[in-house]
Amino acid sequence: MKKLLFVIFWAISLGNAIFAQDTEITAGLNALRSGDYSAAFNLYNKFLSTNQKYAPAFYGRAIASYKLKDYSKSLEDCKKAIALDDKYHDAYFLAGLNSIELNDYKNAINYFSDALSINPNNTKYLYSRANAYYFAQMDNEAISDYSRVIELEPSFGLAYYGRGIAYYMANKFPLAKIDLENYIALNANQDNLQDEALRILKIIERANK
Repeated sequence: MKKLLFVIFWAISLGNAIFAQDTEITAGLNALRSGDYSAAFNLYNKFLSTNQKYAPAFYGRAIASYKLKDYSKSLEDCKKAIALDDKYHDAYFLAGLNSIELNDYKNAINYFSDALSINPNNTKYLYSRANAYYFAQMDNEAISDYSRVIELEPSFGLAYYGRGIAYYMANKFPLAKIDLENYIALNANQDNLQDEALRILKIIERANK
């Protein structure tokens, strides 16, 4: 159960979805950028019908499938991209996002950890692994990752929210209060989470009376 924690599905990096100057690849990337994910899938599919050795094409098709909510197919293509390039941290990250959608938190943690082994200070990867830890009810590990995100990027509002929720669920109300107040100060309602944060703060206030 995902409890109260909000999952942010990041704008997935397109930077590694194209290296070759191929018509289908270029058109596929443009389709991803414009939000035409069905067209992007078909274009990457056409390219891959004749070239099965190009990791960024599998990654591009994986993005299209993810956006089309076909998480199993997207995960399969992430695995193919990783098999061709085991340093492809974007593909590990997307595999982790797919695993979360499939409620496979153990593998999500493993994929995010693989991405972090290549790019250890990426706050997006750390935040996502913190969420996966939280969903897997590994609260101490989640708090550790949220704290590392905040250390690296003090303005990362959602990390305060996530850590605040983890503290709240662990009945560490004073720490939860500080984090949720910091979240509101940083992000206000840009994530549509301010009302939830305020609701929990009211519960904490009543509990302290």
